[in-house]
Amino acid sequence: MYEYLIINILVIFFPFVLSFDRKVAFFRNWKHLVPTYLTVGVAFVVWDVFATDAGHWSFNESFITGIKLFGLPVEEIMFFITVPYACIFTYEVIRAYMRDWEVPFNRWTYAILGLFLLVPALVFHDQGYTFIVLISLSFVLVAVPFLVPEVFQRRSYWIFILITMGLFLLVNHFLTSIPVVEYGAEEIWGGDGAWNGRFIHIPLEDFIYNISLLTGYLSVYLLSKRVLGSDRDG
Repeated sequence: MYEYLIINILVIFFPFVLSFDRKVAFFRNWKHLVPTYLTVGVAFVVWDVFATDAGHWSFNESFITGIKLFGLPVEEIMFFITVPYACIFTYEVIRAYMRDWEVPFNRWTYAILGLFLLVPALVFHDQGYTFIVLISLSFVLVAVPFLVPEVFQRRSYWIFILITMGLFLLVNHFLTSIPVVEYGAEEIWGGDGAWNGRFIHIPLEDFIYNISLLTGYLSVYLLSKRVLGSDRDG
């Protein structure tokens, strides 16, 4: 009954311990996590409350402690703390140990792509999870290039996405195969058909969700560093 709690602890344990590495010194930038949790974190928790109530997904009571907050398992609230912490720590490791440079970037290309995603969102409007993740990614692609352009124009972001997507596959595999999280068949692409729109056990919508979540967290984190100043160079 503690599987989800254990997964949360494992996700954050090593990133937390290694946050005191002299070259990364992530602990010096902890203050910039606060606005990320208070903005993106709160927004995704609100989404989670709505989605759970609407039946987009549910939580298997056999693998959670049973303690709930806002109708969500406390482990699910922890997820929005532990996963972003680990992933933003990963970004800082990339910045500290790998050479970075600018990549081709045009904010209007992202904005147009974001607006284009509204088309499939409308097509799949009757599939709640599919609809909302497409809307969320559309918002990210339109807003981030104008508000925090350094996200998409740095090589480090794309390495960050590749690495965290691999970590996401690992963590989400456990969550969806046990399963800790179960999805409403009518709320995802493919439902429970023969080819049910999943990669192994993971709904394809989760990949879009992951990109929106992590890009949102990273964008606010970098915006905070720009506004408040970083306690370490680089």
